[in-house]
Amino acid sequence: MRTFLNIIMGIYTLQGFGQTTFPNDGYVSYSGDYALINDFKSLDFDKEKSKVTFNFIEDETSGTISGLDFRIDFNPADPDNASFSGTALVKTLDTDNFLRDGHLMWEKYFYKRKYPKIIFKSKQVVPFETNTYKVIGNLTIKGTQKEVILTFSLDDEKLLGKATIYTSDFGVSIHDERERNKLNIQFYFPILK
Repeated sequence: MRTFLNIIMGIYTLQGFGQTTFPNDGYVSYSGDYALINDFKSLDFDKEKSKVTFNFIEDETSGTISGLDFRIDFNPADPDNASFSGTALVKTLDTDNFLRDGHLMWEKYFYKRKYPKIIFKSKQVVPFETNTYKVIGNLTIKGTQKEVILTFSLDDEKLLGKATIYTSDFGVSIHDERERNKLNIQFYFPILK
């Protein structure tokens, strides 16, 4: 019972009520470093200005994908409790070539009608270097889920990310050889002030 009361009164103490007295117990004091509750505030990101771009190396083709719907719970002081998840709409894939973009929607490639979304969900966020974080999670494209690692760097204005995948690992084989299906992806998430 005393332990439970100590925890409850510790929470009150952390919320600014000062020292707490228990009958016949004297004072029980808690330092501000003794965190019983998680009071970290996650950064807020501008969804309208966020973007995802890519570069298909073999064909020197760049493009964007939009229709982004994501949630990022991230505070650099508390990466253990961070999470990244989101989707992008396959139909928004844009390589600045109308015919090529139309072909990419076919069953042979992204199969937009059956798999309209690309999905990512993090499993772990790990600090890597100063202001750099590895986000490990599952990426699902065309119904195939694979673990990927995204690398993010943070400054006062934005969170920038990058990853490399092979589209053939997800059933989207532009070329026969895996190495020729290399895709570099960039993420841009501006911080709301």
